[in-house]
This record gives sequence, C-alpha cells and structure tokens, in this order.
Amino acid sequence: MTLAVTIPTRNRPHKLYRCLSALAAARKQLAFPVQVCDSSDTEKLQTKVRKVCEPFNFVSYHPHKGKNVAAARNICAKVVDADLIVNVDDDVYVKPDAISQLFNAYNAASQPRVVAGSVAWGDDWSAPIVMRPIGYGRKAAPGEAPDFLIGAFFIYPRAFALAWPWNERIRTSDDRFMGALWRSKGVQLLYEPCAQAVHDQQHVSYDVKEQESHIYANLFDTLIANPNPMRCVSYELLGFAAGAKLYFRKPASALAYIRAWIKGHRALLRDWQFLQRYR
Repeated sequence: MTLAVTIPTRNRPHKLYRCLSALAAARKQLAFPVQVCDSSDTEKLQTKVRKVCEPFNFVSYHPHKGKNVAAARNICAKVVDADLIVNVDDDVYVKPDAISQLFNAYNAASQPRVVAGSVAWGDDWSAPIVMRPIGYGRKAAPGEAPDFLIGAFFIYPRAFALAWPWNERIRTSDDRFMGALWRSKGVQLLYEPCAQAVHDQQHVSYDVKEQESHIYANLFDTLIANPNPMRCVSYELLGFAAGAKLYFRKPASALAYIRAWIKGHRALLRDWQFLQRYR
C-alpha cells in the first residue's frame, strides 16, 4: 500500500520547518511524499510557508481557505494520491523511525483500523483515551478499548476520510467526534507506542468557548453515532457539573460556560439532519 504524510498548517512557518526537518530524517528509513496544506490568513505568511517548503524536494504545497482542523484534514485527504495517510501536526516533530514504526503497526493488523503514535508533551506521552461518565477522558488501560485517539500523529486509510469526512461545523473536539464516528463504523482504534514524536514546547490553549464543541461531540456520540441514552444523560448531568466545578469559580467564566453549553446544544439541533449522513 502507498503512503503519504500530510501536514495541516496555519501561520506557523518556523514550526513547520522543524516538522519538515524531522520528516526528512525519517525518510531515510522509509521514503514518502509530504503534502503541506496551508490555511495561513495573510499572503505574507503564505509566502513564508511556501518558502519553508521549497528546500525539501519531497514536499508539495497546497494553500486553502479552510477555517479549522477538520477543514484542513479534509483538504489533505483530497490532495493526497496514496492509500494511507499519516497526519503530522505542524508542531509535532517525529523521531527518525516514527513513520516506519507507524506504517509497520498498521500493516500488522487486518481489520479496518486507524493507528495513533505517541506524542510527548513534556514528560507526558499521549495514549488512547477512554471517556469517563463525566464526559471527559482518561488514558486507556492496557487492553482496554479506547473511545478516541489523539490526532496529532496517526495513520489512516484515505478512503475513510473520503467516505466519512471530518465535520467542519465544529471548531474543536475533532478527535472525539471522529473517534465516535469510526467506532460506529466498526473501525479499530489502535496504538503504537514505539512510533514516537515530540510536541513543540509551546502548546495551544483552549478556553471556555471550546465547551460548545465538547458537548456537541459528546452528544453526537451518544445520540447519533453510538446511541446510549444512559451515557447521554451522564454526559449532560455529570458533564455539566464537572465543567461547572472548573468554570464557576468566576462569574465571567461561569456565564461563558453556560453560553457555550447552550450553543453546543443549539448547534447539534441545527446540524441534526446533516449529521444523519454519518449513520
């Protein structure tokens, strides 16, 4: 099976250069093309990103106007001409054997599958995630079936992305949304801890507004993709309480949390018919 690496990037040419340099080292073990899909919001930044790509003769550059991670990953799937796609975020720097380890792990299994590598955020290495009744996740125990994978570094068939595109109507929580969708289609969510990468020291922070996508993804899972009324009620009640414990410490964040929660429900109702295509 053929393999390509895709990198969704936006406004971060310096991090992209480090990402591509790491991939250049990885290509010494396994050759692969790289598609950079750039949604930088000014021509100046797009020019910088394009120039970062030029020294790497294995890289193709694709500008696009997508507004979020989901849009970027959908664009990546369209421009790739390969059976398998390895997604590498632009602030993730793979170890020299990481791509070959991930590719070998994929080939070692036989069922429809997605395989995630392990990414280090400081001293903490990512792992598959199991959802708790409160609507937030924890790392899966050995042998425990996960609910979703961390999307910073993973391999999946291009056919999956074309058949079941990422939902561009939510800003974040795409990992949990796609985990729910893939599980509903019988896709195995696998993990290869030996396929390792390091995340940039500067992390993206998410504020209370992202709770809109959070509850949206949780309800998509329990009402549409994998119907489970009891888990849905748990996410609604215990999940709201868990968020309130964090955000009700200050009046401003409490109000923002309630607004985000309401907006997430409204968005799900707005998209109800659209989401039926994922059944």
